[in-house]
Amino acid sequence: MQLVTVLANFLAFIIYMELIGFVLYKNPKALLNRLCALALVPFAIWSFGDTLFQGAPSPGSAMLWNNISSLGWCTFPITIFWFYLAFTRHEKLLKNRFFITICILLATFFIYQQWSGYFIIDCIKQPYGWSTAWAISVQSFVFSAYYLLFCIACIYLAFDFGRKTRSLREKKQARIFYITPIIALALGSMSDVVFPMLGISSFPPIAIIFILIWAGGLVYSITRYGLMTFTPTAVAEEILSTMADSLMLVGLDGKLISTNKMTCSMLGYTEDELKGMDFSSIADEIEISEIIKRGNVLSRELSYRTRRGEKVPVLFSASAVRDKEGEMVGIVITALDITERKKMEQELRESEEKYRALVDNALVGIGIHQDGKIVYANEALASMFGYSLEEGIGASIADMIHPDERDFVMKMAQRRQAGFDVPTTYEIQLLKKDGSSFHALISNALIKYNGRPATLITVADITDTKVRKELEQVNKELEAFSYSVSHDLRAPLRSIDGFSQALLEDYEDKLDEQGKDYLRRVRAATQRMSQLIDDLLNLSRISRTEMHYEEVNLTAIAKAIAAELQKTQPERQVEFVIGENIVARGDLHLLSIVLDNLLRNAWKFTSKHPHAKIEFGTIQQDGRLVYYVRDNGAGFDMNYANKLFTPFQRLHKSTEFEGTGIGLATVQRIIHRHGGSVWAEGEVEKGATFYFTLQS
Repeated sequence: MQLVTVLANFLAFIIYMELIGFVLYKNPKALLNRLCALALVPFAIWSFGDTLFQGAPSPGSAMLWNNISSLGWCTFPITIFWFYLAFTRHEKLLKNRFFITICILLATFFIYQQWSGYFIIDCIKQPYGWSTAWAISVQSFVFSAYYLLFCIACIYLAFDFGRKTRSLREKKQARIFYITPIIALALGSMSDVVFPMLGISSFPPIAIIFILIWAGGLVYSITRYGLMTFTPTAVAEEILSTMADSLMLVGLDGKLISTNKMTCSMLGYTEDELKGMDFSSIADEIEISEIIKRGNVLSRELSYRTRRGEKVPVLFSASAVRDKEGEMVGIVITALDITERKKMEQELRESEEKYRALVDNALVGIGIHQDGKIVYANEALASMFGYSLEEGIGASIADMIHPDERDFVMKMAQRRQAGFDVPTTYEIQLLKKDGSSFHALISNALIKYNGRPATLITVADITDTKVRKELEQVNKELEAFSYSVSHDLRAPLRSIDGFSQALLEDYEDKLDEQGKDYLRRVRAATQRMSQLIDDLLNLSRISRTEMHYEEVNLTAIAKAIAAELQKTQPERQVEFVIGENIVARGDLHLLSIVLDNLLRNAWKFTSKHPHAKIEFGTIQQDGRLVYYVRDNGAGFDMNYANKLFTPFQRLHKSTEFEGTGIGLATVQRIIHRHGGSVWAEGEVEKGATFYFTLQS
């Protein structure tokens, strides 16, 4: 039994010496390699001392060899900590002489304590050799704290480094560096420290053998991940394995010799499957013979064929590999996957074609002038001035402006180009090719054209004075309507809202909950009416308002309106069927008004039916999404359907159903603003369905 223990320790000593030589052989000049070797030296001393300790003939000689072992087990926490500092890139500490001196003094102090008999106080003969008896003393506990502190620091450094690094290789290295010491130190501490302190002597002190697990982790990292092997070959392999381009080494016979990971990922093969494969089975748009003949091919676009037969567009380059005598021995091929670039180019072409079609077929004139000349014009602009497209390009912009306005407009254009804040949209008098003039509304925007400043112009012919007068009259009427709504309607609404709030605040103690609820409903109704007025005002100024497009949850809006309607008349038996997850893109407030009008209409016109049903949902019709609100109420005669959306037109008497007749007109204007259409179907006393669409 004793011989087994001696041989086990001696074998550990041989392994440690081999590891020291292996690490230094890999790269003797590197700091990390030297520190790793230094970290292994105490383990070698420890295992050597333990070999002779277990084979000692007497207690005295056993204690001597144990003291020699202490040169290893007292110093290894320091040397291994230095290695971990270097591995985790804290080398600056190792350049601090004070820090190094403190570490050496610590190790020396604990060696002195052992040799002075403060740690291990006796050697006990066992069947397997010798065991030790540790002193239960302050010095022993201080040594245990030193041992644990430095070992835990090593584990923490590795763990923290692995958490922060972005390199997958370094993460794997760090994981080995904190898992193996935990296992080794846990087992070693039990056999060499805990058991002796507890008086358990039946288990041999073989911590140095357990620590081989830790050392084995270092060896595995060295061989598996290239740790500390920072030779040109290792660096090259690392670069090739992680580069974003596909890389192949092809023989002169066209067979693949080697490939990197990106090639495997791109083509869907494993490295072993690609090895020996004929290059022509991957790329048939270029021959190896052509590359051999030319010596290199640079940045040619072609396609690779994947394992599944799919085509991958790549930017292909190849160059010959030559030996020292200049003879070609192979071909290095690189390829960049340009699938995304090709997709973007196609999307850009489609976008350009779409916008060119939009501009070329626009009803208004669109052009670009640069350096005082027209450099682009659509058909409408050329026709507006009486030119053909060919004549329009190169025409002087100044010659197209009426002499009465020419100087002023050209100076304003120069100031705009210089960055001054000048009007961009205004009325102007322009000249046609035949010398006749016309009034136009022109809009200007500074752009870059062929890399140089230019002005994009949009021109609308507004010569028709009758139309202009009609538009002016409509605008005046809209302004008058806006004024009326703003003042004549808002004032009473503010009064109602204000007095309701005053009642709630000043007479709160005199009102029961129902009274307070009524007042809150009054306030909510007036505020809702105020919002509706705001939306009507925006509609009345439709040419000047801005719509705010966003994704609108129509289901949520419909449910909220339905709940509000049921609160107003809880005694009614009305079944609401509202489709789930109905969303649309549009203006939230305006679409809320649409649903509010349609659902309130349905609620109103089903009021005389004891079992009313109101639905909101969608259907597919002619490849487009159609929204609908359906009820089983009073319905209407389809002969009068064309009057439904006319302002103030009603198909029922006011004594039957209340209302002003503006709601459906409002719905139609909002839907038209969204680029959609609205229509209705119904039958008297069998209900009505209102359909609407929105622009995709």
